[in-house]
Amino acid sequence: MKVLLTLALPAALATHAAGAQLAEPLRIRNLNPLVAVFGLPAWDTVPLGTRLGVTAEVANHYRFSTRGNDVLMLDGETVRTNVSLTHGFGGGWSLGVEVPYYRVGGGVLDDLIDGWHSTFRLPDGGRNARPEGEFLYRYGHLGEPLFLLTEPQGGVGDTVIKFARRIGDEQGFVVQASVKLPTGDEDMLAGSGSGDWSVTLLRSQPLVGRKRPAGYFWGVGLLRAGDPHNVPFDSETWVPVGVLGGSWQVWPKLGLKGQIDVHGAFFDTPLEEIGKPAIQATLAGWRPMGRRGTLEFGVVEDLAVSTAPDVVLHVAATWQW
Repeated sequence: MKVLLTLALPAALATHAAGAQLAEPLRIRNLNPLVAVFGLPAWDTVPLGTRLGVTAEVANHYRFSTRGNDVLMLDGETVRTNVSLTHGFGGGWSLGVEVPYYRVGGGVLDDLIDGWHSTFRLPDGGRNARPEGEFLYRYGHLGEPLFLLTEPQGGVGDTVIKFARRIGDEQGFVVQASVKLPTGDEDMLAGSGSGDWSVTLLRSQPLVGRKRPAGYFWGVGLLRAGDPHNVPFDSETWVPVGVLGGSWQVWPKLGLKGQIDVHGAFFDTPLEEIGKPAIQATLAGWRPMGRRGTLEFGVVEDLAVSTAPDVVLHVAATWQW
């Protein structure tokens, strides 16, 4: 019996991981520097066993905006590397933790984005007014500068602890509570300096009984945001969040995934970059790595222009055992 269990467990994990990937949301967050300080939840399913994930994202920013008495200048890039570890327990419970690392600076994507805009005759939003590779985060109110960052920096961001449980007749829903701890350096906008918490409900359903398996997912939730220390605009306390997406395994070793992430405004300001709801669309591909791993890669665009980075390159790897 022990031999049979030893042989069956890896196969069960592999089957579960393959099926779950069809209905597994991409862990996309808005990397707008003034929004990323908050604890936007990642949409997670409950794993069978233990899941380790590493996500790397590069977000390019260029916005110069003046609205009323508020002024905002964002010119730079954010590289966010996130490590997450989640363990599933009996009864459909899970406990997880996420630790991000931020690197902010001038970046390397300016030339690529300028070339894209030029080739397809797209508006560049004034990018050519500043040299490529420059770095400047600045905002102010009534002519008074309130924050200035010009030197590239790196540091650990705010840690997130997650509790989740599968519910429903087929356990197709996941209720998750997340708490963000102020462990990040707020002086480089790697954290807010305060705690946040959120509650989300995710519905995910793999559709495996077909020639080309597929899956879908959707979720809604609410974030209770703390007051950020280095962003002096009036912040909202309650922010709604949502996700909608699906996946299609076109070939045995390659699947496609699309996702839309939305959230409400985080600040009460006429600056649309932080005072309007954000909508991001992601188109991604994924493929298995061995029996227990998955690699995904995608591009994120801001559908609500200016409320999120112009473009984000997303790469993630997960392992389950």
